[in-house]
Amino acid sequence: MTDQGYTEDIASDTGPFTIIPEWIIDAQISHGAVRLYALLGRYADYNTGRAFPSRKLLASRLRVSTHTVDRMIVELVNVSAVEVLKRYESGRWLSNVYIVKRLNPSRIVAGSRISGATPSPTVETTPTLTVAELTRTTKEQEPTERERDTELRSDHVSQVFNVWVASTSRDTTRTKLDSKRRARIEWALKNYTLEDVLDAVQGWQNSPFHSGRNDQNKIYNDLTLILRDADRLEHFRDAFRNTNKNTENVPKTWHRLRQMMGEEQ
Repeated sequence: MTDQGYTEDIASDTGPFTIIPEWIIDAQISHGAVRLYALLGRYADYNTGRAFPSRKLLASRLRVSTHTVDRMIVELVNVSAVEVLKRYESGRWLSNVYIVKRLNPSRIVAGSRISGATPSPTVETTPTLTVAELTRTTKEQEPTERERDTELRSDHVSQVFNVWVASTSRDTTRTKLDSKRRARIEWALKNYTLEDVLDAVQGWQNSPFHSGRNDQNKIYNDLTLILRDADRLEHFRDAFRNTNKNTENVPKTWHRLRQMMGEEQ
């Protein structure tokens, strides 16, 4: 008997997928931890259960911070859904190895599996861990505060860039956070508060000269110009905060500005 209307070249539209055991769904873990388990399963070797995606990759795909990933990993470790192995090679830390457990630990009896249970790469349970124990077990690793500060700065860089894009009404699909723009934002955040920088990238709107009321009828609001140096940043920051201040005067460095924008040799 043959099925009518089918050919040998059958393609599924499901795409890549992973299987989540029912005991994971019923476990006392957050919905985010369930999603993380599924994502780890996507990268795991079927036979060994081993996966080694970076924390940054996991955070990016789940759209959360790396610290949130750490907390969810702890949840999975504490219900014996995942085991974490740390790797250190040639004087530096590599991404963790995660062993995804498929077998419900409550169905393991005296070292044997109950009939019908899905094989698991390992049946040993992992001791309960805290976030600190999971992510910081040796002195060689970077301090937690330093990593947190790095992540926070990255969030602030994106925030500054997005505010600037919104203030200029630029096409978000065609305006990129390239290395030059990122470098200027990072410099600004290193030397000024986030509030100062956010105000500065919007201050060009309150400067008639930079918003187009000049003899060239041209708008000068590029991010690298606004955050070029301390003088420019403070000028635009104050322009944003002092909306009633007279900013009609053309800067004395007008010719230099034109050179920077490629209009004078």
